[in-house]
Amino acid sequence: MKYTYDFPYRIKYYETDKMGFVHNSNYFRYFEIARVETMRSMGLPYDDIEKKGVIMPLVEQYARYHKPTYYDEVVILRTTISEVPLSRISFEYQILRKEEDGKETLLCEGRNSICFTDGQTRRAIRCPQWIQEKVQKVLSDK
Repeated sequence: MKYTYDFPYRIKYYETDKMGFVHNSNYFRYFEIARVETMRSMGLPYDDIEKKGVIMPLVEQYARYHKPTYYDEVVILRTTISEVPLSRISFEYQILRKEEDGKETLLCEGRNSICFTDGQTRRAIRCPQWIQEKVQKVLSDK
């Protein structure tokens, strides 16, 4: 089972470099935007999680670039979650351009993992039960 969420995003001018391409460092920002919006779509907005005393630092990240992305394009930030988290939650990303013929072109793909920590002690914890339940629900609804 997988949960996939698409979020449209328009490329800003300041995100491009002198060559007119999106600078490579911005793809990690896009992953973060996609992750936050995906969590929100599952009923897990970050501010609610943090109010309950859980913070989620990034522990691993990877990107592979396929094609350039340009200013003012609207891309699809696609996020996939494939499993209920235990000590970490992993996200897979695709950044896609929808072509005029309706096909999607893969621009960048990546993945990252975040862990769960106690907001007071900053020590790693298991994924809270209430987060596991929300993720399980969206995985089983698909």
